[in-house]
Amino acid sequence: MANAPAPDSTPLSPPAAPASAAGRTLPTTTPSVLVVDDDDANLRLLTTLLLPEGYEVRTAEDGPAALASVAADPPDLVLLDVMMPGMDGYEVARRLKADAAAAGIPIIMVSAHGDRGARLLGLHAGAEDFLTKPVDRAELWLRVRNLLRLKRLGDALSQQGAELERQVESRTADLHQLAHYDSLTGLPNRALFRDTLQRTLALAHAQASKVAVLFLDVDHFKDVNDWRGHAAGDDLLKQLADRLAHCVRVPGSVGRLGGDEFAVVLVLEDGASGAARVATEVQAALKAPFHLSGSELTVSASIGIAVFPEDGAGAADDDALDRLIQCADMAMYEAKLGGRSTFRFFTAEMNAELELRLELEDSLRAAVARQEFVLHYQPKVEAGSGTVVGVEALLRWVRPGAGFVRPGAFLSALESTGLIVQVGSWVIDEACRQLAVWAARGRPALTISVNVSGRQFCEGDLVGDVTAALQRHAVPAHLLELELTEDVLMVDTDRTLEALHSLKALGVRIAVDDFGTGSSSLAHLRHFPIDTLKIDLAFVGGITVNPDDAAVALMIIRMAHSLQLDVVAKGVETAAQLEFLRRHGCDQAQGYLFSRPLSAVALDALLRDGVDVYGRPGPGEQAETLLLFGSDPLSLLALEDLLGRDGQRVLATTSVDEALELLALHPVQVLVSNQAHRGEGERLLGLVQRLHADVLRIVIGGSSVPQVLAEAIRQRVHRCHMGPWEPEALRTDVRDAFRHHRQRHGAEPAELSA
Repeated sequence: MANAPAPDSTPLSPPAAPASAAGRTLPTTTPSVLVVDDDDANLRLLTTLLLPEGYEVRTAEDGPAALASVAADPPDLVLLDVMMPGMDGYEVARRLKADAAAAGIPIIMVSAHGDRGARLLGLHAGAEDFLTKPVDRAELWLRVRNLLRLKRLGDALSQQGAELERQVESRTADLHQLAHYDSLTGLPNRALFRDTLQRTLALAHAQASKVAVLFLDVDHFKDVNDWRGHAAGDDLLKQLADRLAHCVRVPGSVGRLGGDEFAVVLVLEDGASGAARVATEVQAALKAPFHLSGSELTVSASIGIAVFPEDGAGAADDDALDRLIQCADMAMYEAKLGGRSTFRFFTAEMNAELELRLELEDSLRAAVARQEFVLHYQPKVEAGSGTVVGVEALLRWVRPGAGFVRPGAFLSALESTGLIVQVGSWVIDEACRQLAVWAARGRPALTISVNVSGRQFCEGDLVGDVTAALQRHAVPAHLLELELTEDVLMVDTDRTLEALHSLKALGVRIAVDDFGTGSSSLAHLRHFPIDTLKIDLAFVGGITVNPDDAAVALMIIRMAHSLQLDVVAKGVETAAQLEFLRRHGCDQAQGYLFSRPLSAVALDALLRDGVDVYGRPGPGEQAETLLLFGSDPLSLLALEDLLGRDGQRVLATTSVDEALELLALHPVQVLVSNQAHRGEGERLLGLVQRLHADVLRIVIGGSSVPQVLAEAIRQRVHRCHMGPWEPEALRTDVRDAFRHHRQRHGAEPAELSA
């Protein structure tokens, strides 16, 4: 065929690699073109035109050869002559487009017939473009370049589509993994384990076989987290999961239910002895030390075993499944009570206890439906003034026929059943409603503290519940305070932190309850938007007599104030405890010293009457105070007569416990202790040194002078009078001690030595 090149045509480059969606250039390769024509002259001409432009050119002399070439090595584009003997270009185009592997290759039909009918036949056969002979060089280059560019873009989109499809498949697999497998250990999670157990029970029911569930809890696991850190705890759980899976050796039959709780489902071929054998193997596997960050640790586990159908009501429904898990759980707790590091089968005695638990849970569900819960309120007072500044809302259950049920008898059941989420939402709403009632009656604005459960963070919509309650009752958000324990802070930390920040954005206050008993630390607390720390009553009860309790309480007060947090002491029952806390900067106190939890009506009366729930300091409370201690009442009277002449208030006692209470109640500056009977005197000196280091101590010795002197030196007392002591010398030392105390606190200028 003839060709008339355009004299002014400029050579055109092969198509550049297109940029991807992200702006990156796709890899470039030399584009290949297959030229198909039965005329050798045409093949040579087209090859000559294409080679200088950087294309790789292959040729085929007829349709079958073209199809074979494409099948062997697909080109990037096909220049296809229409009129060929045997198989014409239209048929070649149709076959290429019918082949999925070749359908994406662009085809340019080349024909001496440029009429509309010929073009339509080519397009109908699947060609993308059409050239008329004689071929114009510039037109050839442009059409080839443009089609190759479109093909490369199409290939890039196909690759991106394939990559997206791969990512979707991967994400789908990831979501399935997250939904059904524990992210830490890789074991089936609670949901997948329940599904496995359900299918196993159905099969066992159909085949009249037995199934056992083993419920395993790691003994003292909390100590691992507390002392070695959560990373070590996670490492331990992963290693333990591997050992469990090795013991059972049936894929999918071991699951992690949460925390340090694992479960195993077994099809029993040899009765209960098979479950006992596996439990024994697990106990033996745990005896080998676990390697945690270069150190070794040995742990044990308590295992509870329940057997279907005996412990599962004989059916294979959801109730049987739940009952079987509950039975194994109860047997596990019996194993813990039996000394840990052992296993127990569920028994008839446990069954009676389980029946009571199930009855309680049914009654609680009915109580929720019948609205049998009420709130009582325990006042919180400002430690410095005794003014009621807030209350804690405490849940009470008025059970028909039983009256008020103590909280310890039902709160754990609310938690284990998940009813705490629904009841907790009601408590928040009721607390806000009560705030609105008091505001309408003109009562002083109080904060209401509401305890929230970890399940409200994980399973409920805590932020939504709070927002709705505040809006429904038009209550200022700062009057609502949510209390959560340290352990709640440590569960699902990211989700909890997000919820707390949302609540703080509303204006709600956040308090950490029972602080000092959980597993948090300063490093953790700094990350949470907390307003208040509540000292646990376990430390408050012994705060005036136990140096360790006092040290913990004072550390919490100092730490909280350094973080600009308020401090509330729980369980305050004596005036001495209150005065000790007030003197050391505790902001608020709560306990039976002020009031038991009250109904809304009783508390309203207290607020209406403006009752000051504890007495004000009496006259002379700030006077300088001397405390005398000794075992002989007559000697104490003589000392009181001698040392009471200088105007200080004098307190005296023969009891160490009473001395500690007096020290807590009154601002004592000086202690005089008669060590005639060393035991109690030495104990008091040691306790005062730790509990009231600011008090100056003067010792009067008895017959055991050397021992008294040695003890005085060890205790670092201010003065020591050995053997028969001189009254006026003692009186002088007492006056000197008070002067020294005043100088220490800047109440009197220090004397300059000559």
